[in-house]
Amino acid sequence: MFTRASSAIMANSQEPDDLPHPQRHNRPRKKRWQYPVAYLLLALVSLANPVSHADPADQAPVKLNYQLLQSRPLKSPFFTQGLEIHEGQLLQSSGLYGKSKLVSRPLNDTAVTAGATWQHALNKQYFAEGLTVFNNTVYLLSWREQTLWRFDVATGKLLGRNTYQGEGWGLTNDQQHLIRSDGSDTLFFHDPETLDLKYRLQVTRNGQAVKNINELEFAQGLIWANIWFSSEIIAIDPASGAVKAVVDIAEFAKRERARNPDPNAVANGIAFDSRNKSFWVTGKHWSQLYQLHIDTDALTRPLSKGQHP
Repeated sequence: MFTRASSAIMANSQEPDDLPHPQRHNRPRKKRWQYPVAYLLLALVSLANPVSHADPADQAPVKLNYQLLQSRPLKSPFFTQGLEIHEGQLLQSSGLYGKSKLVSRPLNDTAVTAGATWQHALNKQYFAEGLTVFNNTVYLLSWREQTLWRFDVATGKLLGRNTYQGEGWGLTNDQQHLIRSDGSDTLFFHDPETLDLKYRLQVTRNGQAVKNINELEFAQGLIWANIWFSSEIIAIDPASGAVKAVVDIAEFAKRERARNPDPNAVANGIAFDSRNKSFWVTGKHWSQLYQLHIDTDALTRPLSKGQHP
């Protein structure tokens, strides 16, 4: 469900119908035996044509399959907080106090020896978080400092900064709003220019609130999100907040954990490449960037008989 920042509730009332209905008294009376027969027929029709009253927000999400297309080494250590692909450039933000930075480099040249197109290191009092690109501007969040920076996407030039209330975790946009997560079960929709809060959206899965929402990516009409300390990526309906689908990348988390047993080295980072409709995923202090083809057709494909989401 979503909640406007300010709203008024209108109540409609309807007066009872006290007008006489003489035609009701002119109908012929039915015989007593006709009533049980009518009820029986009604019951049979109901069984033959069941009506579902389930709230779509309470329905179990679809489990999506994926195919690993390739993996590429990443410059390490990178405490990934945000990941984005823009016109062939890979933008990645790295967190931690005293080590936070924003880097842009060619997607096709992400090896350890690859040089950055541009990068910006934050002052040691800031902890970099999620990022998004909107109207050729890179927006970068901070964790608890309530500061957002704006950079030119081509040059990395600092264009300005804004402030907001609350923590910053993940960031994306729907071409109208900046969408921010703060580690709770709520997404915050902001005006890109002023950062004014327009409305909030609660995220639910099977009718239950989903907490620890982290990195975000808006793609194919859905908000894709990492869950802190989980290998699952969820796909959120931006209208209702319901989780429509789940992708589990546990195999990559296990692979990275074997290399780096740090419990904080969790899955975090989702970037959609619109040129080939693939997803790139990674994590905090992960050594690899993984390109996936996710079978999103399952979201619109009707279930076969006996199949469950």
